[in-house]
Amino acid sequence: MSKEPLALKTPASRRWTWVIRGVLWSLVILLFTFITGCTLLIETPVHLPLGWLFHAMKTTPQALGNWRAFVLPSGCLILAGILIHRFVQRCLVTQGAAQRLRPADTIAALSLLLLGCGAAIALSGIVHQTVWLMADPWTEDRGKRADLTACVNDARQLMLALAEFHVEKGHYPESLQELVTTLDVPSQLAWVRYGTGKVREPFLLLHPGGKRAVTADEPLIVSPILQQDGKVVVGYGDCSVRSLPARMLDRILADRDLTKPEVPTRP
Repeated sequence: MSKEPLALKTPASRRWTWVIRGVLWSLVILLFTFITGCTLLIETPVHLPLGWLFHAMKTTPQALGNWRAFVLPSGCLILAGILIHRFVQRCLVTQGAAQRLRPADTIAALSLLLLGCGAAIALSGIVHQTVWLMADPWTEDRGKRADLTACVNDARQLMLALAEFHVEKGHYPESLQELVTTLDVPSQLAWVRYGTGKVREPFLLLHPGGKRAVTADEPLIVSPILQQDGKVVVGYGDCSVRSLPARMLDRILADRDLTKPEVPTRP
């Protein structure tokens, strides 16, 4: 018995197949965005075809309000196009070429040149924005301990700078900002780095201006509470740094003994 050939799909059935696939993929992307909180998969397909429109809506009012700034460059461009056209045409006539250069050819060549310059500028902007997007916590943090790790590293550098300041000056600075002007310490070290879009908070110096060197088990600096990790970072007199639960903050502040006598310095 001969088997009948399978019926081919009609254009309508193919269309419905693509529609169903598009709906399913859209649901998958929305579910992934809802779970991870990353809007990159939704923003990218929207900004690629419509990004030029968003940019024009923001820049056109400013350009129209500053139209005088475009008069001189536009005039120079038109003048340069006329001179280039006449120069090339004169060269063709001198060489006895049968074909003459049309104004449309010069306009097309200048348009390609301007589009190439615009594409180069746009490409540099794309690279810049890509690097900026890579600073998003979704790609950089790689876990909830990223803020804690950065805070511990900054605290270690601060403790080394404080120890160096005490050796040179014989006392601790009045504030961490004094380390910036005295030892050229980067100012961002004194501020706890959170994820993108969050307000930074400074480290707390527990012995401002103190002449006595704190002991190894005595806290010298303490960070604000890292809400995501539920911890604080504490720097001790021996330049060690520990991350402790936030519930111990009151005990940490109580451990600093301000009644200990200052060690007199030699004149």
